Amino acid sequence: MSIGASFVGFHTSIRPVIAVDGTFLKAKYLGTLFIAACKDDNNQIYPLAFGIGDSENDASWEWFLQKLHDALGHIDDLFVISDQHGSIEKAVHKVFPHARHGVCTYHVGQNLKTKFKNPAIHKFFHDAAHAYHVSEFNFIFGQLEMIDPRAARYLMDIGVDRWARSYSTGKRYNIMTTGIVESLNAMLKNARDLPVLQLVEELRNLLQK
Repeated sequence: MSIGASFVGFHTSIRPVIAVDGTFLKAKYLGTLFIAACKDDNNQIYPLAFGIGDSENDASWEWFLQKLHDALGHIDDLFVISDQHGSIEKAVHKVFPHARHGVCTYHVGQNLKTKFKNPAIHKFFHDAAHAYHVSEFNFIFGQLEMIDPRAARYLMDIGVDRWARSYSTGKRYNIMTTGIVESLNAMLKNARDLPVLQLVEELRNLLQK
């Protein structure tokens, strides 16, 4: 589901960076709400599309992104940001083969906190991810590596180009996280209790308002 004006605005006014995420529904038949959102030039949330599927799996993410592709068409320099869910990465590469895929730095940072439990590592990661110049990144990341080589290896295995601004091979601008989608999830907290038809109507009401 999407509103036609959302696509018109995307093509004429919005940076080609799309954040995607899924959140669980709480009504009788459960399921997952898929959301694609962007930021406008004032860094405000710009909802793009919604979908409802059974769960976050390969088939569901491919279906949602294929519908998004059908509606948007080919987008030059498209950049898709998500958490580290493997199904999203697969679907992006399959449906948008020319797009770049980056991971949300907030989710990576939270995983670092859980795995390595050292606040200094998280700070160095945040500073390295947001560095604009490769030389600045290398200096900060070198300090992180001295503190905990295992954490550095973990970040390297993710792919530095997927979370570090200075090494990005695509244009993600200042959009480093999927926070825009998380904010929509929070707004829809109560609506996720509703049956599907009422949920879709609530989405329409939200967008129209």
